[in-house]
Amino acid sequence: MTAHQLSPLDVAFLCLEDGRNPMHLGAVATFSPHQPVHPARIVALLCERAQEISQLRKRTRASWLPPGGASWVDDPRFAVEDHVTGHHLRPHGGEDRFAELVSALMAQPLDLGRPPWELHVVTGLAGGRFAVVVKLHHALCDGTKAVGLGLRLLDDLGRDVPVARESEPGPVGLATTVVDSLRELASTATIASAVLRSARTPGTRSPVLTRSARPRQVVMARLGLDEVQRVRKRHGGTVNDVLLALVTGALRQWLVAHDSAGEGATVRALIPVSRRGRDPRGGGGNQISGFLCDLPVGEPDARRRLRAVRADMDRNKAVGPDRGAGALPLLADRIPAAVHRLATPLAGRCAPLLFDALVTSVHLPALPLRMDGADLREVYPVAPVAAGHAVGVALSVYRGGVHVCLHTNQPWMSGSRWLLGALRRELAALDHAEARVDGA
Repeated sequence: MTAHQLSPLDVAFLCLEDGRNPMHLGAVATFSPHQPVHPARIVALLCERAQEISQLRKRTRASWLPPGGASWVDDPRFAVEDHVTGHHLRPHGGEDRFAELVSALMAQPLDLGRPPWELHVVTGLAGGRFAVVVKLHHALCDGTKAVGLGLRLLDDLGRDVPVARESEPGPVGLATTVVDSLRELASTATIASAVLRSARTPGTRSPVLTRSARPRQVVMARLGLDEVQRVRKRHGGTVNDVLLALVTGALRQWLVAHDSAGEGATVRALIPVSRRGRDPRGGGGNQISGFLCDLPVGEPDARRRLRAVRADMDRNKAVGPDRGAGALPLLADRIPAAVHRLATPLAGRCAPLLFDALVTSVHLPALPLRMDGADLREVYPVAPVAAGHAVGVALSVYRGGVHVCLHTNQPWMSGSRWLLGALRRELAALDHAEARVDGA
């Protein structure tokens, strides 16, 4: 069997796994076929294409060197049919039944004794649509790599899209190695210091942390990209700034309803940042860092919320993803695997001391993509949720649509109608607010 070593960060995601807080990435992709489809046909097509992807035939195996490490090895018992399942919704089940099925699928941990991924084909959606629900363990890939794997499951146009490849480290001299090691040591110390300074005391109370053991629900809503672009042009900043402000406004509406959005209240968001193309070492299923951004949920004015989010993101970008308290994944990638085996399960439960919610954006190619000739319409990424957290947020933009997905165990937040209404109210508030004035 061929073996490939997991990076320390990949091992950390394995160590964070538990039955109540599974560490897999998810996605819900919906398609509009030109003729009726049968689940078995799409299942067979996905099996054929997944069989060709070598990463999907591998499972993890513990290794002695380095101590506590693990390798990806070919699974001699691999059967692609064990990973791809078809489902058909009964008539009149509606979008609520679909969301319930997606939530149930996402709640089930992956079997780490075999290649850690699953695909679920769901037919019977309104208008003859079908969906593919994707689960990929975070040890296998980050969001950017997950998109690359997903494209290879689509029709020829999607499969021919160039996918970022992990670079092979070239030969280096001893002097270069020493200098790089010293720089990495200094960088690691800087990140560790920033993390310690930003950590909160155990008694700190955040409005979006929870001890509830209720099962989490997947909640999806779609906005028009033209609406978001109109707000961006009116107030400045980036599309991502506007999306973060919309999330902030939606969280504020939920908190106000529960008397938890006091003046000056913030929700600290961990925002993953891709490092693909930046890390000279290459390798690893995950090449990410992160920013910490304080979402001003206590600010009643929508325009001021957007300005505050934009200013905080500008500060993060000025520092860069290789420094600061948000570079938690980068710090984890520099900790030996043996330490992760011992300390990471406990550290995962301390995540609320560092951040309140994960808010991630997945970047998709702006190309027409298809599955068995059916047009891809929507892509809702599903973020894993750390222990003690009430909600995770994931966003994507694809061909005129903005797709927002909450992963939450808060019942009042667990409805697509509520989420769509909250986002639209926030959009309307920004759309009607007075345009930004420089220096104001």
